[in-house]
Amino acid sequence: MKVLYLTYDGLLDPLGESQILPYIKGIARTESDVVVLSFEKAERAFFGQKQKTIELSVEGIVWKSLRFTKGFGPVGKLWDLIKMYYWALLLTFQHHINVVHARGHTSAQAGLFVKKIYGSKLLFDFRGLWVDERVDKGGWNLSLPLDRMQYRHFKNIERKLLQGADQIVVLTHAVVNEVVGIGAISHEKITVIPCCADFDHFLQPSHTQREKVRNDMGMPSDAFVLGYLGSVGPMYMTERFLRLYKIASSRRDDVYALIITQDIQQLKLLMNECLSEQQQKKIFVKAAQREEVPRFISAFTILVNFVLPSYARISMSPTKMAECFAAGIPVLANPGVGDVAEQITFLKAGILVNPDVETDLFSAVERFGEVSEMGGNSLREKARPLLGLEVADERYRAVYQKIGKIF
Repeated sequence: MKVLYLTYDGLLDPLGESQILPYIKGIARTESDVVVLSFEKAERAFFGQKQKTIELSVEGIVWKSLRFTKGFGPVGKLWDLIKMYYWALLLTFQHHINVVHARGHTSAQAGLFVKKIYGSKLLFDFRGLWVDERVDKGGWNLSLPLDRMQYRHFKNIERKLLQGADQIVVLTHAVVNEVVGIGAISHEKITVIPCCADFDHFLQPSHTQREKVRNDMGMPSDAFVLGYLGSVGPMYMTERFLRLYKIASSRRDDVYALIITQDIQQLKLLMNECLSEQQQKKIFVKAAQREEVPRFISAFTILVNFVLPSYARISMSPTKMAECFAAGIPVLANPGVGDVAEQITFLKAGILVNPDVETDLFSAVERFGEVSEMGGNSLREKARPLLGLEVADERYRAVYQKIGKIF
């Protein structure tokens, strides 16, 4: 099949490197032609576009990158959508595309339009309950009439996208029935493909390697390191992570924290609000690029993965968990988020706590030793058949085979 892969996220973004490019390359190994249309941030494109174009051409992938419109609010988004419609139509015509693989709701709108014009098949890579996520993040306040109107409008678009898609990929089993209900569609249209990790990129560190990384950062080699990976903010319950660290450091002298994030300023403000200067001395902060992440997470003893539960979060599959499992690192997490609870229980990969309950945090600290024993090579080996990149490759191949049967 000749595939047009549409994404509003950039291939040069950290997300693109971890959760878009590996899948595109997997698709390109089985389908005859793959063309990618993405929106790139100007600063990243300036430094990385030429090299990435060469890298993709070696894989037989044609890449058309457009500039992401920064600022200008809804007008900028509308302009980008118009560009996506235009280029999706043009590329479909030029390359005789017969399958549009649309990542996310914005891309699916363009994909459905292409389907109506050219009759190509549409694979809707449904990354989450995007409309409800807007409410979660404060983008819409449903007590306001205008915001309610926008919410209903986009929920109606979401329903039409689901109904118009030939196949749908979701990230969790927890969201399948919701997607069926929203679109009034059959389960047979839906395939679950969680956020997977490249186990050849995220290797399990040796004891010596772990000690060296800690020493290089100024930690004792035998430190008990609480790991935090990703964005900072209320959705990721960063304040509760700092509360857990504060409790743990008051009860154990060997507790340190390593926070890997790009949100350095936001984190510093929160740390100043929640912790004393003395407590902050045992927290290390790194802004790592993707190629640096495996080295830094090797310093973790456990990953703390708190996410604010909500209706929209049932569609969430945390990439950081798969990456840490690949490195043999167990997790402390909360239920109510996608398939997290089921994965942790099945893999015996950590424990579940309620971060908002103080007694749960104190209990978790008491069980640190138990949790750390759940890590290592056995965790890596159990997790790979569930969350390895090859799992995603195999399931995408199965989805494309289903599409091939309906031509």
